[in-house]
Amino acid sequence: GGGGGGGEALEPALVPVAITWTQGGSVVEVEGSFDGWQTRTQLHRSGNREFSVIKSFPPGVYQYKFIVDGEWKYAPDQPAMYDEMGNVNNVLEVQEYVPEILDNLDHFAAPSSPKESYDDYLFHGEDFSKEPPAIPPQLKLTLLNMPPIPYAPNLLPRPQHVVLNHAYVDQSKARQGLSVIGTTHRYRAKYVTIVLMKSSKDC
Repeated sequence: GGGGGGGEALEPALVPVAITWTQGGSVVEVEGSFDGWQTRTQLHRSGNREFSVIKSFPPGVYQYKFIVDGEWKYAPDQPAMYDEMGNVNNVLEVQEYVPEILDNLDHFAAPSSPKESYDDYLFHGEDFSKEPPAIPPQLKLTLLNMPPIPYAPNLLPRPQHVVLNHAYVDQSKARQGLSVIGTTHRYRAKYVTIVLMKSSKDC
């Protein structure tokens, strides 16, 4: 007889996502970071200029790009961002579906934090010798890292909720002698983005 492996972590549930292309073409494929840019999936024609495919991913942030008649393209009508090489890729945030149980919200109470989880210890030498943690990929979705929309360059896309209340530095403007910092806040259904610009010579 053997014991059960109850301590094993459960794999995150896959979330079905529709990937669409509305810019025309004859053969449309998609490739992305969801499998390390290893395979291409062909989209099915669903209209005169529309193509689509349903794929399932675990929760996370993914970059992807379309191959239209053999040419790499990104969809200008979908969220996009610059990667580390300066290429423009579309970006997708997949969130786990959690059904809301409204009846239980009235009785919800957050557990108190144990006092032993806090301390006032100072940093030690080994703390400064460690590599800094990698930036979470979703924080690259800042509006400062979004390419302009071709047909409406002054229009900003709706910000992802994970980038709210963070300050970002636009390093691409450093070569122009500018220091650029931006942050986005939300008030109810409205979003406010503040961008501060200053000459690097004055910093």
